Amino acid sequence: MFVDKKITETHHAQSPADTAIGHVANTDHGHHIFDVEFLSYLSTKISSFFGISENSMFFINLGITKHVFVLLFISTLMVLSIIGLIRNYISHKNNIPNKLMSVVEMFVVYLKDDVLENFIGKNYREWASLIYTIFFFVLFANISGLIPFFDLLGLFGKLGNNELLSNLSHGGATITANANVTFAIATITFVAFIGAGIKKYGFIQHWKNLAPSGLAWPLYFVVVPIEFMGLFIRPLALTLRLAGNMMGGHIALVIFITFIFSMADSFGAWAGFGIAPFSIALAVGLTMLELLVAVIQAYVFALLTAVFIGMAINVDH
Repeated sequence: MFVDKKITETHHAQSPADTAIGHVANTDHGHHIFDVEFLSYLSTKISSFFGISENSMFFINLGITKHVFVLLFISTLMVLSIIGLIRNYISHKNNIPNKLMSVVEMFVVYLKDDVLENFIGKNYREWASLIYTIFFFVLFANISGLIPFFDLLGLFGKLGNNELLSNLSHGGATITANANVTFAIATITFVAFIGAGIKKYGFIQHWKNLAPSGLAWPLYFVVVPIEFMGLFIRPLALTLRLAGNMMGGHIALVIFITFIFSMADSFGAWAGFGIAPFSIALAVGLTMLELLVAVIQAYVFALLTAVFIGMAINVDH
């Protein structure tokens, strides 16, 4: 009963949807992971320089929020993990990969054979490192978002009346559900395929390649604007596809879990215990599906990056 009271009072007067949004969104201005005085001071100074108040939605916040912390953590974890696996593989006298290295090698070979060579062509080696980095970063970020370590720490904080740990339940760990993060990755893709075209054809010819040659000149007034718009829609599509898929799945997952607390809050603890098996079964099934989606979305982002680079390079195709 003590646990039930502590948990349900958190969800009281909140719909499951509101609770879900609060658990997957980034931390707000009042819930930084680390309160760095210099960053707070710098945020205020920069915002005031542009005439932005602290309470404005456009406030330039340089604080280390949950998603900033997870972004740095995932980047470090990915680099150290890949380097560690490769060093272990190289140092093995028979060059026999372990199980994790075999999985990494499977992804690398598949991306090389079915993505890089097929869509970029003979010059794929110039862009292989970018495609691999995007794939593994998105994959690590997607999978880490399935581990509710912040929610568990926040729950322990509520049970133990620890305000520091309680604040960790504000916001989620899925950084690829944050459109700002996915837009940043999509911007890298945008710069890459623009740079690829300029590198091969030169600045002027690259932009001429947007429209096919040989058309009647009046058609260029229609084709060129459409192609130009399509050029900028590509990173937007990448942004929304990844963020939408990861956000939607995690919101559904949190809603299934909060069914337990909502029922307990409305009808008592026994109602919460009664619906718990149903909610947990749905959550487990959705988690398995989300694991598959995490891999697919990482592959799709890397695939489309390679496709866009290939389109800029191989204009004749």
